[in-house]
Amino acid sequence: MKNNILRVLLLLLMLVLIFAFLGSRGVFVMDKSAERTGYGMLWQGIRYVRTAGEYHEKKTIAKTTDGWEINEVKEDPSHTFVVMRDFLDQTLLVREDYEIPLSGDITSVFWESKTIQNVEFCSAIAAILDAAQPDFFYETEALPVLNEHQKARIVYVAYEGCPVPTVYQGYLGMIEGEWRITIPMTKDSEGKDPPAGMQQVACYTIPAEFVPVLEHTAKELNW
Repeated sequence: MKNNILRVLLLLLMLVLIFAFLGSRGVFVMDKSAERTGYGMLWQGIRYVRTAGEYHEKKTIAKTTDGWEINEVKEDPSHTFVVMRDFLDQTLLVREDYEIPLSGDITSVFWESKTIQNVEFCSAIAAILDAAQPDFFYETEALPVLNEHQKARIVYVAYEGCPVPTVYQGYLGMIEGEWRITIPMTKDSEGKDPPAGMQQVACYTIPAEFVPVLEHTAKELNW
């Protein structure tokens, strides 16, 4: 009898642990009250609107009335930012009443698929961006492609404690053997979109004083 009771208790404990684990991964979602409104939504009395940025998704915390998942953003436990997802479609949303800072101190940087909050690295990026002026023009079809001439990754920054890096700042990395950052130029001098195919990309060659912190960070990221 005692052994049977012990088995039942162990089974109940295992079930509790399994349900707790699945719940922490967002498998069981009770809140299905979010209402999709075009590219945004209304959830818990708060309107969310579409925005841009780089982030990492976590568990599902709610669903819309028509079945879209509302996922947490790893960088933002406050749920100021969330992701609305349906299979392969996903949209980063932000609370409509939150004003995304577009200037000030850089407090995090998204680079090499990581969100970096290291103060020295953020300060270096801020100084580089403040000084960035075109001093080198590089011809390429696609910057994200890695080859012997280029190894650069996209950069987004967050200002003044914004949870998610939302401000695009080009590509950072090794271009033609030098540490460089591209300078975003989405339009030509006449306001037209750049042509397809080979393009001249404006770059800024990063001063030697900032190279050690970039190399150290790259090493930490196994870049």
